[in-house]
This record gives sequence, C-alpha cells and structure tokens, in this order.
Amino acid sequence: MTGEHEELHLRQLPDQLRALDPPVDPRVLALVEAEHARWRGLHDRLVALIVQLIDVAADATGGEHAVDDVITRLIGETTVGIDDLVGSGAQVDPVEIAALLRAHGSVGTVTSVGPVTTFRHACGSGGHYWRDNPDVAKVADGEVPGVPGERPRYCARCIRSIAAHAHGAWTVTPPDEAEDLCTWQVTVSP
Repeated sequence: MTGEHEELHLRQLPDQLRALDPPVDPRVLALVEAEHARWRGLHDRLVALIVQLIDVAADATGGEHAVDDVITRLIGETTVGIDDLVGSGAQVDPVEIAALLRAHGSVGTVTSVGPVTTFRHACGSGGHYWRDNPDVAKVADGEVPGVPGERPRYCARCIRSIAAHAHGAWTVTPPDEAEDLCTWQVTVSP
C-alpha cells in the first residue's frame, strides 16, 4: 500500500529493507537481520514465560473460572496499558495497531473499507507459540467470557485484553486452528 495508508502493513523490517530500490547496503541489512533474529528469540522466550505464568497461576488459583480470574487480574494490574500503545476506546488507531502487530512479528494483510480496517495475520505471539506447541493448554467453552473454547490460554488473554480496552471498536476473531489466520477489526468512529 502507498499514500495515506503506507503505515498500514504487516511486513517485517528486514523484508521492508529487502524491497527498497535502490537496495540498502548489504552490511546494513545483515545488521538488521541479526538484531531482528535476536529480538525474535527474546520475544518468543517472553511469550513462553507468559504462557507458563498463566498456567501456573491458574493451577494455583483453582476453580471453574481460574483462567478467567488470572486474566482479569493481568488486565487490571499491568503497569503498561494498551492505551499507551494504540489509543483508547473508540479512538484506537489502526496505524498504531499495525505497528503493534509488526512489533510482535505478525505477518499478513491489511484492508481498509470506510471506517473499518481488517488485519488478517499469522500471529507472531500466542499464535506462533501455538503453532510451535500444538498441545498448549486451551480454554474450554464458556471458561473465559468472549473466548471460544479450544483456544490457547495466551490467546484468551489477548482477546480479553483487547475487549476490555476497546469496548467493541477493536475486535478479535481467533483462528480455529493454529495454522489459520487471526482476524483483528478496528472501527474508527467519525
């Protein structure tokens, strides 16, 4: 995409640099690729830790709604809010959401029709973990409000966090299977 929606893309930085004409210096590209790989490894480690922390906390809490209780606490007690990153409520910014997805390693497509921007992406966080670890703990139907059953707990945390933050202006439709794309829709109010 070009023009006013140039920022609405899900291409990772090394891919953006490879596409430039004239091409960037190969030494610069090599540095960016190396740093991107380091970042990816650190990000994947952080996601794996969050997955385990949710599991440990839910197991320690116990009860029918343990996962929901843990996610609710995570949403309410985190020190860096989503609105610090992408705007809040009906003022969620699709350009900032695209940047957030790129920062998490997500790749896919972006379409905008009127006030609605749709991101269809291979998630770079929970979905990536799910693809690499298909036996990850999943929620049951009705266990976490608004989250379909048989989705990873990490994905439930993401879905609930976004729902609590954007109040319907930003929605998540998780994939049915790990290999499928996740869909995020952002509706900007006039």
